[in-house]
Amino acid sequence: MVVSCQRYREAASARLDHEPLQMSASALDHHLSTCLDCAAWLESATRLGRSLRVTGHTPPDLSPRILDQIVLPAAKVGRYRTRLRVGLAALGFLQWALATPALFGDSPGMHMSMHASHESAAWNLALGAAFLAVAIKPVRAQGTLPILATFVAVLAVLSAGDIAAGLVDATRLASHAGVVIGLVLVLLTARAQRLMLPPGAAAGARTAKAELSRFRRKGAA
Repeated sequence: MVVSCQRYREAASARLDHEPLQMSASALDHHLSTCLDCAAWLESATRLGRSLRVTGHTPPDLSPRILDQIVLPAAKVGRYRTRLRVGLAALGFLQWALATPALFGDSPGMHMSMHASHESAAWNLALGAAFLAVAIKPVRAQGTLPILATFVAVLAVLSAGDIAAGLVDATRLASHAGVVIGLVLVLLTARAQRLMLPPGAAAGARTAKAELSRFRRKGAA
């Protein structure tokens, strides 16, 4: 196809769509009567357009469903994350409560030296602070996971040996339950954080949904 044919085909397409030709109708008709390629192209385009008009149908409007799948899951994940944050905050204060007696040399369920008791209290305070930090700002969950998971894994192995040797009783073991629960909550918080939309995306989706609703009401009116 020579370059000049392109503008005639654009004009022919515009005629099919009832748009301005950007050239005189006589010039277009003259070119179509002398150029077999363009005449064949126009015939094919006309046949295709007629086929679409006869057999085509308007597809269903899936915009609300698509927007709902963006906004609603984000809202659900947000509520789920809020519950995790509340749990982590409560667990953080619980860890602090467990650490307080050990600060004064009273460690439940195990005979420890004063310094070892203070070390345990400091670690429990640190765990409580970590849980509260994640509860306040969930993006910190991913960075907290490696340290917390390592602590729980090593504690589980060492506790198994201590139980076998009769060095620890049920009361002391129960005090570690909060750390395990905390690890699970932090893990779930990190996962929920990854599922959240980027900042402003959920608001943008809600705005788009509102605009779509207004457009439809205006069209119906």
